[in-house]
Amino acid sequence: MTLADEWERTVQAALIGAHRAGTTPAALLDRMAELGVAAHGARLPPVVDEPLLAPAPAADDARAHAAARDVLVEILALDDQVLLTEWCGLARTAGVTADPRELPTLLGLGTAHPGLRSAVTAVLGARGRWLAGLRDRWAWATGAGHEDVDLEQALDLPGASRLAALRRARTRDPAGTRAFVDARFDAQRRATDRQVLVGALETGLGPEDEPLLERALDDRAIGVHDEALRLLRTLPGSALAERAAERLHRGLWLTGDGFDVQDDELWTELAPGPEEARDLLKDGSETGVTGRIRGAAASVPPAHWTNRLDTDDAGAAAELARGPWASALLRGVAQNLRLAVDARPWAVAATRSLTGMEQLEMLAGLPADLAARTVVEVSRQWNYDLLDHACSQLPAPWGPRATAELLDRYAAMRDPRWRAGRPPSVLLARGDAEVLGANWDRITGRWPEHTVELDVLRLRMRLRGAFNTREESQ
Repeated sequence: MTLADEWERTVQAALIGAHRAGTTPAALLDRMAELGVAAHGARLPPVVDEPLLAPAPAADDARAHAAARDVLVEILALDDQVLLTEWCGLARTAGVTADPRELPTLLGLGTAHPGLRSAVTAVLGARGRWLAGLRDRWAWATGAGHEDVDLEQALDLPGASRLAALRRARTRDPAGTRAFVDARFDAQRRATDRQVLVGALETGLGPEDEPLLERALDDRAIGVHDEALRLLRTLPGSALAERAAERLHRGLWLTGDGFDVQDDELWTELAPGPEEARDLLKDGSETGVTGRIRGAAASVPPAHWTNRLDTDDAGAAAELARGPWASALLRGVAQNLRLAVDARPWAVAATRSLTGMEQLEMLAGLPADLAARTVVEVSRQWNYDLLDHACSQLPAPWGPRATAELLDRYAAMRDPRWRAGRPPSVLLARGDAEVLGANWDRITGRWPEHTVELDVLRLRMRLRGAFNTREESQ
C-alpha cells in the first residue's frame, strides 16, 4: 500500500470516528500526525556538491556617504524612477557608487525598466558588475560587449551593437573610422548595414564627412538616404545648405504679409525636380509645397534668415511668423536651433505656429530648459489644465530660471476645482530642487493641501543636500 493510500484510509477513519474504524482516538491521531508529515511536510533541500560562490573581489570604489545612501533607500521604497535617475546622476558626478546592499534592487529595476540602465550602470561599481555576472538577466550591467571591437567584425554584431561599436571606434579614431566607412559603404548589399555605416558618422560629425554623406544621398534605400540627409542638415556650411539657400532665395519673396511663394518659380510646380527631391526626406513627411519649403528651411542654419533680413534671431523669427508659410518655415528652422545665436525666439515662434499634438511634439523635441522656457512664453492665455498637460510632456530636468518662471505661471493661475489647494505635481517633480526649496513657504502657502508631491519635493531637497555635504564616505 502506498503512502497516499494509507493517508486516504486514515482520513476516512477520522471522518467516521475512531471507534467505528476499529481503533482508539489516540492511535488515530498519532497515525494522522505521522502520515500527514510524510505526505505534506516540507522536503529537505537537496544536497549540493558544487562549491559555494567565490567571495566578491576587492573593490576600491568610493561609496556614497550615509546621508546619500539613506535617501536612496527611501527612493527605492517610493519606486520613483525620476528620482532614482536624479540620484544616479548626482552620484556619478560625485564619483561614488551605491551601497552593496542596494545593488540587487538596482539591477532588478534596470532589468525591468531598460530606460534606467544607463543611469543604474553608472553607480554599480566593480562590485555591482561582478554581481551582474552571476545571473543571465543582469548581463546588461556587466560591461561585457562594450569592449573595443575590430572594425572588420563590427558589421557582424547583432542589432544596435553594430552602431554602438562603430561609434566607439569613431570616438577613438575619427579619421580611421571614416576611411573604413568610406571603403565599405558601397560593398554592403543590405540597406541596414549601409544605414549603420552612415549613422556611425554622427559621432564627431564634421565637414570631412560631407563627401560620403553626399554619396549616400544617391542611395536607393529610403533609410540610408534619410539618415545621410539628417546628418548633412546639421552641417551649416555644407553644399546641401547652399543648395537649400538658393532655393529659398529663388522660391520665396518678402511681401507686406511676410514670405510667400514666388510666381512662376520652383514651388509653384506640383512636384519637385530630381535635384530638389534628392534633398528632401523620402519618408513621406516632406511632400507637397509645405513639405518642400519645410525641407529647405531645415537645411539652412538660422543665420541664413538673420543675414537675409539683416536682423537678429528675434527679428527674423517674427518676420517668418507673419507669412502664409510660417508653420512650414518655422518647423524647418526648429530642426537646427542649436546653430542659432539665440534659440528662444525661434522656439517660441515655431510653437505658436502649431496647435494640438504638433505643438506638444515640437516642445518635446527641444532641449529641456529651452522647452520649459518656451512654454512659459506661449502659455500666457492657457488655462491650468493645458499648462499642466504641456509641462507633463516636456523633457527634464528644468533649469533654475525655467523653474522659477513656471512657478510664477502656475501660482498666477486659478486652480481647477479638482486640484484646489494641491501643488502641481509635475512642477515639484521636474523643476530645479534648489529653486523649489527656496520657495517652500510660497509653495505651501499657495497650495496648502499636503500631498505626496510635497513629500517627494522634501526628498529631492534632501537628495541635493546629501550630495552637497562634505561628509566623508563611509
